[in-house]
Amino acid sequence: MRRTRLRAALIGVALMAGITVAPPGTASAGTVKAPPATSGAEQDLGYPIDSRVLSQDQAQGVDADGKPQAYWVTAGNAEIPAMFQVTDVRSGTVVFRQRLPAGVNSWASTFSASEGAVYFGMTEGQLYKWRPGDEAITSLGVPFAGEGIWRLAAAPDGTIYGGTYPGGKLISYSPATGAFTDHGQVVPGETYGRSLAVDDTHVYFGTQPRARLARFERATGRVTQIPLPAAYGSHEVVYDMTRARDLLLLRVQPSNDLLVYDIAAAAFVDTVPAISGRAISPPDEAGKYVYFRIPAEGVVRYDLDTRTWTKTGWAPNAFPGSWAWADLGSADFPGLSLVMTYYYGRIYVWNPQTGKTRYIGEQDLEGSPNPIQAVGAGPDGAIYVGGFLSPPGMARFDPATGATTLLAAAGQVEGFGRYGTHLVYGRYPDGLLLDYDTASPWAYGTNPAPPVTLGAEQDRPQAFATLGDTVAVGSVPKSGRLGGALTLWRPATGEIDVRRDVVPAQSVVSLAAHDGLLYGGTSVNGGYGIDPTATEAKLFVFDPRRGKVTSSAVPVPGAASVNALASDGGRAVWGLADGALFRYDTAARKLTRVKKLFPRESTMYGHDRGIVLSGGRDLYAAMAGSLWHVDRNTWRATRLATGGVAQLAKGGDGNLYYAKGSRLYRWNFTAKS
Repeated sequence: MRRTRLRAALIGVALMAGITVAPPGTASAGTVKAPPATSGAEQDLGYPIDSRVLSQDQAQGVDADGKPQAYWVTAGNAEIPAMFQVTDVRSGTVVFRQRLPAGVNSWASTFSASEGAVYFGMTEGQLYKWRPGDEAITSLGVPFAGEGIWRLAAAPDGTIYGGTYPGGKLISYSPATGAFTDHGQVVPGETYGRSLAVDDTHVYFGTQPRARLARFERATGRVTQIPLPAAYGSHEVVYDMTRARDLLLLRVQPSNDLLVYDIAAAAFVDTVPAISGRAISPPDEAGKYVYFRIPAEGVVRYDLDTRTWTKTGWAPNAFPGSWAWADLGSADFPGLSLVMTYYYGRIYVWNPQTGKTRYIGEQDLEGSPNPIQAVGAGPDGAIYVGGFLSPPGMARFDPATGATTLLAAAGQVEGFGRYGTHLVYGRYPDGLLLDYDTASPWAYGTNPAPPVTLGAEQDRPQAFATLGDTVAVGSVPKSGRLGGALTLWRPATGEIDVRRDVVPAQSVVSLAAHDGLLYGGTSVNGGYGIDPTATEAKLFVFDPRRGKVTSSAVPVPGAASVNALASDGGRAVWGLADGALFRYDTAARKLTRVKKLFPRESTMYGHDRGIVLSGGRDLYAAMAGSLWHVDRNTWRATRLATGGVAQLAKGGDGNLYYAKGSRLYRWNFTAKS
């Protein structure tokens, strides 16, 4: 576990190399025995999750000859910017690619039919343009500093509109004049412009963290809010929108219901429950049907006149990222075929006349190594690595052999824990908990079994600690919500007890177990898109038998988060908070020492930090982008490694493991510098 070092019995696991594995924070028999505290050297173990192809948003268009194309902005990482790539849909070949000057992630792209150009924006704020046939992309700069671009849509006259975060703004760009316009925050208090639909006179604007719909009048700038049906008042996102004749079709989360709004009647006239994200197709050539995916039914045809849907018999095993009607120039695909892209770089094609389908895999799209999101130590002595929105899966590094194995279908891992021979982990989004028995082969769906959902608006299960057969989980809520949770989970039975707001309006981001009690650290922040109401993070003590918080303290006044906690197995819990180390005496129930040892660095959740206790006096910390050793007797801190150190775990070989961007590193105590 990255944050929790439990007072637990030693779990003996026989590895191929005969290593006996101890819980993190203890010495490992038969491996490194009491190494000098600051000896050793850093070793680069490379990319544990390599060459992912992940394009979080896609667009489709045509070149000057009318040949259909798909446009991808494959995600980068801290070392390598994102890449713009273009697929010829007819041949399935990549016909253009260019690494971007800057930017890692893109959730926004659109093809302007009037201009014959594709635009794509980055969550870091950059806007780019490319016209088929151009030798290079054109950078349009950062239109508005501090505002990431999260959605784009092209108007019929060629004006490009965008939705931003964190300002929740509507912005526009005129290709004719090169001018940008800031139209301001569309819905007061809403921080994400998450979906757009544009026609000649209006822009329809959907928001997050509360699902709101607004209409912006292009000529006057007037904004009119369109209330969603009462049943959707507590929804979080208006995620996708398609304008079809006089109807506006929008998908809302978390239900994923499709709502149909009659623009002329100014009324919602239909609902289709639980469709698949993300997109709804444009109308067909006759203007009668649109298409979308329902998980249990496949792609369905929705009649805009009767407002009913029927199955097509086409069931691609993927959710749509973009739709387009395209001429494939093939006798097997006469007229226009429906083309669907998927964010792992795949293309699916279906022809409504013949029913024929075509699948184009990841072609030769170029990916990038996955940024590391979490590092944890398993009960088998291995190191487990979770990536950001990881298509390939989760990685397992075996210290005994040096081999890295990819465990497919892991998703985005937020944190790791363990009990017995089991590795447990939390996954984003929707607060999912999974239980993997490391003594048996990985078989997603069976081992681990399908996930348990936290509920109570929780999104990011980050912190883990174990008490007997109970795993405690600390989590961060969904975007736009305050109030994380402390959850008591019994994986063997599936029993789950979610206790939200154990510290009001704060998230639980670190945990340690000590003498039957749980020690938790909080962050003042909730999900993205909402300002905190609390002013300083707390250390709290929770008694599972009494079911309540029995005491709390503020380790560092004004600190935004208590980043990491570890029990020394004696009478103290040690922790990190915004550049300071603290010691809490569990018997006296008070803080006995707090000292600023590291450069102060504050992130929303302190998710990138970790703490490991070793022997009677050594403490290792990932803090402020560095790896540190602290003598617990003298409280002297020594920097061991720099360069963006994040996460921290102790492997079965007794060495320390941590991340730098997309790379996994080891501090090897026996190596020579």
